Amino acid sequence: MEENFKNLTFGSGARNVESLFNIIEWIYRIQELDVLLEHVLLEARTFLNADAGTLYLKSKGRLYFSFIQNDTLFTLDRAETRYVYSSRNLPLDKTSLAGYVATTGESLLIDDVYDIQSNVDYSFNPNFDQKTSYHTQSMLIVPLKTGSGTVVGVLQLINAKDPAGNVIPFSRKDQLYLNQFARHAANAIEKSRLSKEMVLRMVEISELRDPYETSQHAKRVGAYAVELYEKWATLKGVSQARIRKVREVLKTAAMIHDIGKVAVSDIILKKKSSLSPGEINQVKLHTVYGSRLFRHTDSQWDYLASEVTLNHHERWDGKGYPGKIDRVSLKNIRFGPGKKGKETHWSARIVAIADVFDSLLSKRAYKEPWPKERVINYLKENAGKHFDPELVRVFLSIPNVLESIQRKYSY
Repeated sequence: MEENFKNLTFGSGARNVESLFNIIEWIYRIQELDVLLEHVLLEARTFLNADAGTLYLKSKGRLYFSFIQNDTLFTLDRAETRYVYSSRNLPLDKTSLAGYVATTGESLLIDDVYDIQSNVDYSFNPNFDQKTSYHTQSMLIVPLKTGSGTVVGVLQLINAKDPAGNVIPFSRKDQLYLNQFARHAANAIEKSRLSKEMVLRMVEISELRDPYETSQHAKRVGAYAVELYEKWATLKGVSQARIRKVREVLKTAAMIHDIGKVAVSDIILKKKSSLSPGEINQVKLHTVYGSRLFRHTDSQWDYLASEVTLNHHERWDGKGYPGKIDRVSLKNIRFGPGKKGKETHWSARIVAIADVFDSLLSKRAYKEPWPKERVINYLKENAGKHFDPELVRVFLSIPNVLESIQRKYSY
């Protein structure tokens, strides 16, 4: 079987298994979960020349849409479709195609979803086709099953195409390829999920001290930050390879921007009345405390996490904090003159916008949530004062992306 597998070619592109192994090796190096999921689906579709596909993750007894891609329908900026369906889910049972695969651990190869026999447990739901006028025909659906046999999700490819662009059935060879690929993808996903859970545990520690520093807030800030970075970097001509690498580390660094609050008294953090000058200074110190956790910058993630935690309260006009200080010592800390403009690292300037945007839209101990229009006006009015004006313009140019993130990580 191994020798036969090595000699196989797949899909209309007839790519060999050596290419498959190269792809598998690459996905194992991706650490950030959302980046990994997006590229697992994209690489599988590209390899088998599938027009569309969906990746589901299994969580809390249901299947959640994690990514959906469709070359026919999604002609807009791909970021605008990244979160569209991710808040939707399916029951974990045998009635749906994906549910059947997740429940049984068996793959399905279907030439025409509108011609499924009536004597099987599963059926095709035409709702998506009816809403979008898309026509689903061939499908290949495989479980994302780890080496230990745990099903972590489902990978679903839709409408294989020949070189002329005609929809054709997937082949048995395609099924063999996708099952092999999905097994390795599942292992990579499980590893990445563990890393993400560690970050979320750090956020939850902050939440114990500050009830408004929630995991949903952290997820939104992380998502806003990477989408702003990607749009900005693309406009700057940064390579997609470089953008992918930075996305991996920026999201988690942004999510833990306030981790230093664990060192601030919860009496101060939960106080509903005005803070005294001394208490305000104690809160401001969370930037220094957080940065100290990452002072040994052995990796790009350590470096970005250090910059973000220390500098996300700096201002474009130099009136922020903690300013230019000695971050090594925690004794007798005195806030220095604020960093101006690009003296603050770009990652912190990005997170500053994402954090304030989400905080103003959220309920806090000291305020009710602001209407979205008021928040947008605040960003515009403070561009060139509090915020990098170029980054504000880019941020406000992706409203559909921002709304999709808000729907996924609801308040």
